[in-house]
Amino acid sequence: MSGGFYKYRCKYFYSHNCPNWVWVNNSPCASCLADGRDGEHIQAPSWEVNHDIVVPCVQNGILQYVMMELIAPSKPGEHWTLRDKTEKPATSLPMPTPSSFSSSVPSLPGPFQIG
Repeated sequence: MSGGFYKYRCKYFYSHNCPNWVWVNNSPCASCLADGRDGEHIQAPSWEVNHDIVVPCVQNGILQYVMMELIAPSKPGEHWTLRDKTEKPATSLPMPTPSSFSSSVPSLPGPFQIG
């Protein structure tokens, strides 16, 4: 009879095509350890690593987007916080008014003349 132990595929079954089996789930086999694969770090997906957030912000009636960073709590009981990623919020460009726009457009010859 079986002792109730399961066999699992090697940790590197999918990434390195390793055909070996192990007794502990998600662990490398002896061959992969000998090849030095246990020291390899698989890069985490970008959604887990990146803590940058673009937050909409209205200043003086102008919609701007501010780059902020999500800060993990350092002590139990604290909450996640947002803080500015940049020193100063981005400055906005003044929107041209209709009168300043028509005065800055050069005059066109013929029936297409503005103003």
